[in-house]
Amino acid sequence: MASSVFGIGVSGLNAANLGLTTTGHNIANVNTDGFSRQRLAQSAPYPLLSGSGFNGLGVQVDSITRMYDRFLTKAVEVAQTQSSYQSTRLAHLAEINNIVADPNAGVSPALQDFFSNVQNVATNPASPPSRQAMLASAQTLVNRFQVFSQRLDEQRNALNGEISNTIGNINSYSEQIAELNNKIVIAQSSGQPPNDLLDQRDLLVKDLNKLVKANTLTLDDGSINVFIGNGQGLVVGGVVNRLTAEPNPADPTRITVGYQQNNQTIFLPENQLSGGQLGGLLDYRNQSLDLAQNSLERTALGFVDTFNQQHKVGQDLNGNLGKNLFDIKRSNVVDFNVGGTNIRVSSPNGTNESSDFSITASGGGYVIKRLSDNATSGVLALGATDPVTGLTLSAAPAGLTLPAQNGFSFPPAIGQINFNTNNTGNAQLGGYISDVGKLAASNYELSFDGTNYTMYKQSDGTRTTYSAAQMAQGISQDGMTLRIDSGVMNANDRFVIKPLDGMINSMAVRTTDPREIAAAAPMLATLGKTNTGSVKVIQHTVDTPSISSTDSAINPAVKNPVNINFTSANSFTYTDTVTGVTSAAQTYTAGMTLSVNGWTMKLDGTPAAGDSIAVGANTNGVADNRNALALGKLQTTRILENGSATYQESYGRMVSTIGTQTNEATIMGKAQAKLLSNAENSRDSVSGVNLDEEAANLLRYQQAYQAASKVIQIAQSAFQEIMNIGR
Repeated sequence: MASSVFGIGVSGLNAANLGLTTTGHNIANVNTDGFSRQRLAQSAPYPLLSGSGFNGLGVQVDSITRMYDRFLTKAVEVAQTQSSYQSTRLAHLAEINNIVADPNAGVSPALQDFFSNVQNVATNPASPPSRQAMLASAQTLVNRFQVFSQRLDEQRNALNGEISNTIGNINSYSEQIAELNNKIVIAQSSGQPPNDLLDQRDLLVKDLNKLVKANTLTLDDGSINVFIGNGQGLVVGGVVNRLTAEPNPADPTRITVGYQQNNQTIFLPENQLSGGQLGGLLDYRNQSLDLAQNSLERTALGFVDTFNQQHKVGQDLNGNLGKNLFDIKRSNVVDFNVGGTNIRVSSPNGTNESSDFSITASGGGYVIKRLSDNATSGVLALGATDPVTGLTLSAAPAGLTLPAQNGFSFPPAIGQINFNTNNTGNAQLGGYISDVGKLAASNYELSFDGTNYTMYKQSDGTRTTYSAAQMAQGISQDGMTLRIDSGVMNANDRFVIKPLDGMINSMAVRTTDPREIAAAAPMLATLGKTNTGSVKVIQHTVDTPSISSTDSAINPAVKNPVNINFTSANSFTYTDTVTGVTSAAQTYTAGMTLSVNGWTMKLDGTPAAGDSIAVGANTNGVADNRNALALGKLQTTRILENGSATYQESYGRMVSTIGTQTNEATIMGKAQAKLLSNAENSRDSVSGVNLDEEAANLLRYQQAYQAASKVIQIAQSAFQEIMNIGR
């Protein structure tokens, strides 16, 4: 009897001791992140059969288990990855929002100041101080664009570093998880759960979800597999498949994520790496930083090109046609058709060409004239270089369908065309910006499947398919023209096209002499001195510049003298004295509009037979402000985004979009933080340590320990009494 009582007491004493140890362990780890409280799993051993029935044998501790709910832990991981995603986006969006939305140091105030000075020149076109102030504000505007562009470039460079660091941290967590997997497999082979190791691994998985969304699968041996993206195994048992930070093969300026498996690197699609800090960084770059930078570049290019076009139709104080007021990255090649022949003109200066040109067929060759100063070549054959302008003529491919032009301009170049390092073909792409009003704030990817070409617009995911015949002619999309200059594209070859990349960096104020501001119109209408009627000329202006970036902004014949002769009160003819061509009889009505050689005038009043109007070069246009007024009007003209936005409206839309994204990230960040807090509270309600409860357990196990000790003491006394009987 004593022996069985001793055994029962000892079993109770051991169980109580383990209870005290486990409770103490819980209390000690009350502030340990990821710790799950532990408890004893006790049971009564199989009883002993005796003549009196089954006798109990005390208590046994089956296991020490942790209070753990797999679903609550998973909810914490999901909430954690979304909260980290939103907080990462918000931190970076706040930075870019502060850059573009500054009401005092932003681009909009600089644009407003520049156009205020343009209006001052229109008010007093002969004033040197007004002209100098306009040039100074132009430089300020260029500086403002470039400062903002530089800050966005800095953001992009810093982002590449953050992506690399995040990938390094993901690898570090993966290696620790794999190491714990190995330890847990060994420990669990004993048949008992290694609770603290399991908690450590769960904490690592949670921390991994701060960096990237990860899913886990628990195996029978206690190890877990960790998957990211579209099911890529990051940790498989004790094996780690590392991620690498690699330059994108289609765009080396962007760091992308590589996945190493079997000594091969596979580039993971960025849209599959959702959640966590890495997902937030990638989405911020694709959805916000690219948008801001492309929109800023589009506004700058649209402003420069359209302002230059209008400036080139005016006349400066030297009596010359206007030149480009601003420099920007330009193509050094332009193709067009003259008299049925496809011509290619190339310039060694490229971006430095500040003037438009005219070209005419003459004596089996061609004559080129620089419109800004009328410098004229001799007759040039194809393949010749003009010693006056430095331009070289050659034959463009005969199969191309090119616009017929008698004037030309070197268009803005496509910012960047990146050859994918995985391409097997040798194609070289070229092209230019054909219409700044149609440009989208997007990058593109051109691919070839062996039959057709596909242009993928990265900003909205739209795809446009072109046949081989269309590609051979050159394709035009969203204001840019693209062609294969040489070589061939093989199946699966790809190119990334950045139409706007680097435009602001190439931007500069070209005109430094205030006298070269072309505020006047280049032609002037004069009423005949012997006129007897009341005919008069109003609104005599140069036509709106051509929308084609390869065409000259102005009709090269705009300065040709034109005589308008009234044969009656209702009829007139006009004669271009350079070409000697006289028009057919024209019907006159008061208020009518007449357009000749790139200019337009409105005629009013009542002419008499023999009245005349002479249109010729504006030889004394010092006080003429007609082109300055047209330049000022550009501020309120909706030119960009397919004619739906002014310069400031286009910029403002980008600012509004970034602001909306920032506000959305703020709201979502708060919501996700609350969801994370609720998920952690739910998990802690099951797994967390409650000190009040543990204090009660201490008393409970202390009393159990004392009671078991008393059982042993009583058994000892009873045994002693039996021993005394035998004495």
